[in-house]
Amino acid sequence: MKGYLPYLLGALAGMLIAIFLSSLLTLTGTPQLVLFALLPVAGGAVAERAVRRRSGNS
Repeated sequence: MKGYLPYLLGALAGMLIAIFLSSLLTLTGTPQLVLFALLPVAGGAVAERAVRRRSGNS
């Protein structure tokens, strides 16, 4: 479970950013769905990659 923690934290951060942008830009419909689909996945991937680079595990 410890190995998934960076991804989960990144996905949570991406979700919070998606909520913020959605409310800021008042998005509805398809753009909102795309935002909520892409940002959590991207956030998780970036966080996981950053942790792996920092620890030296490629």
